[in-house]
Amino acid sequence: MKSILLYADGGAAFESRFQVALDLARSQSGHITFLQATPLSGFIVMDPMGGSYVPASMLEQLRADEDRLRNLVEARMKVEGLPWDWTAYDGDVTQAVISASRLADVIVLSLENTARNVRPHPLLAIADVAVETRCPVLAVPTDTKALYTAGKVLVAWDGSHEAASAMKLALPMLQQAASVHLVTIIEPKKAGGFPSTEASEYLSRHGVCSELIERERGTLSIEEVIENVAAEIGADLLVMGAFGHSRLREVLLGGVTRYFLRDSNIPLLLAH
Repeated sequence: MKSILLYADGGAAFESRFQVALDLARSQSGHITFLQATPLSGFIVMDPMGGSYVPASMLEQLRADEDRLRNLVEARMKVEGLPWDWTAYDGDVTQAVISASRLADVIVLSLENTARNVRPHPLLAIADVAVETRCPVLAVPTDTKALYTAGKVLVAWDGSHEAASAMKLALPMLQQAASVHLVTIIEPKKAGGFPSTEASEYLSRHGVCSELIERERGTLSIEEVIENVAAEIGADLLVMGAFGHSRLREVLLGGVTRYFLRDSNIPLLLAH
């Protein structure tokens, strides 16, 4: 994961994902690209003749805020001594992130954390980014202080293409982890699926030893079982496929992805 795309907005949650991007860059000898997106359409006003424009005073303030954030980042990165660059975009924030991710290895964003009543990306749809991009999204809780790259990783494995994609894209992090655990939830009605052991065999070919954890679902939801296992092993990172069902079904029924995007208390690596 050499090319790290970090959404920079100067909000309250920016510091947590900044620290995570720094830790990831150090561990991977990576390069951080800071993306600042300004949705000018949200500041457009209409004149009496039917025209539209962004007031000069407002535009001046927006540019001043952009310069202030870039100067802050530049001062911080001089101290860190890591390679970085800065890109600015005027337009829709979600589309800006998707567009800028073409040559990124990972995108660092923040989780919603509804329990803490924090919505760090009011103009960014993290679910759309996870589905539309071809690289993983590393979503971190807003109170995260650091990314423990040599810690314990839990991979949610159900044999789906999404889970396989997430696991493969997470390999650079899995290879540095102290331990890797695969959790598979056994559901009688879905017996005969993709063998869980093949995921462990795949990882072993890449030098990653893993422990396979199989759990009965029982009366719990899938997300509750995964969350319980993560707590039991003290996971520092959860790797999972994003939106295995149709997006409409996820919206209507909730879904594992939506649950963790709202309520995960550990960093989450998502891939579709």
